[in-house]
Amino acid sequence: MNYILLLAAASWLGAAPNYRIEGLQIQELVEDPDNFISEASIDTRGSEAIAVYVRHRGLRHTDDGDIMFMASHDSGRTWDRSSLTVAMRQSANWGFTSPACFILKDGTLLAFALVNTAAGRVEGTEARFRGGFVARSTDRGKTWTAPERIDAWPLRVAGIWDNPIEMPDGTLRLAVYGALESAHAVGTYRDPSRATLLWSGDQGISWHAYGTIAYDPSGLRQFYEPGVARTRDGRLVALTRERLSVFSNNPPAGYLFFSESEDGGATWTPQRRTDVWGYPADLVTLKDGSILNIYGHRKDPMSVKVAVATDGRAWKEENASVLYSAPNYDTRDIAASRTAIDSGYRHIGYPSASVLDDGTVVAIFHSFNEKRKQIVLVARFRMVKN
Repeated sequence: MNYILLLAAASWLGAAPNYRIEGLQIQELVEDPDNFISEASIDTRGSEAIAVYVRHRGLRHTDDGDIMFMASHDSGRTWDRSSLTVAMRQSANWGFTSPACFILKDGTLLAFALVNTAAGRVEGTEARFRGGFVARSTDRGKTWTAPERIDAWPLRVAGIWDNPIEMPDGTLRLAVYGALESAHAVGTYRDPSRATLLWSGDQGISWHAYGTIAYDPSGLRQFYEPGVARTRDGRLVALTRERLSVFSNNPPAGYLFFSESEDGGATWTPQRRTDVWGYPADLVTLKDGSILNIYGHRKDPMSVKVAVATDGRAWKEENASVLYSAPNYDTRDIAASRTAIDSGYRHIGYPSASVLDDGTVVAIFHSFNEKRKQIVLVARFRMVKN
């Protein structure tokens, strides 16, 4: 079926997305036979690309492992296996999860991650936050400084997810989340988690709370894992993951909430729910000025999706397209999963994207393959306006 017929079929079934995916290529970056691997992040500058991901403890999803680093010297087409190293190393009592990364203009590499205690490995308990940390490399990722804690006061801890943004004046903005008193993942009714923007004027050495992206004082909604991008006209736009009361992340919860700032992130419009379901979101600015959202669709059929808002504001489910579909299998078949991924537990998404100078989007995310092994994948594609 040619493209015109595809558009005709889409028009008959409903409106076609405003942008389409072209030239999609997906490659496997890593499969680890001995460890559960998950959340990944990517950044590019010129022909250099860097990636980080979590290597958990054994085949369980523990959220307290090592942060692994790998580099590419041809914009993510191929990856230098000899560059694989540990950027942030776990200890016996705690480890890292939810990494982000960034290449500064002077070539310094930053790796961010959230620290959890190793209690997350114990059946029936929940990993506890110790906050966001950052490590630096000045030799292209060969060696890394000891991770240092990010001060997000008045938040007790800073939950990390998104890469920072470098502003025209050289300052950095970093979207985080957390509560004022609680170190629990998403706060409590009395002390709800809020999405917050941090500011740094010294290339990420020190950070300061700057603005509140999304917050519900009633505690019914917990806001976390925000993604932020800068529009061509200088606005900051954000999509934030939401957990709602007893529904947790399931509908009618789990939708992305939008807010924006016109003053560099100091003040934000009241958050409003979009009709895009899925999480978390990663936002990047395309070469035509539109904003791309890449996000996980973490219910069957499990997938990674993309959606584009030309102004960064109008987020519509009808504009979503599937970038990647995960293999499907019966999660009740425990015996088949025991040597693969933690008794049938499936985990997908946490995508991160970067836009190359020629407009190509390079994205990284994790999934599982037909062998029920967790894998990290890299996608290259272009978004073309319909």
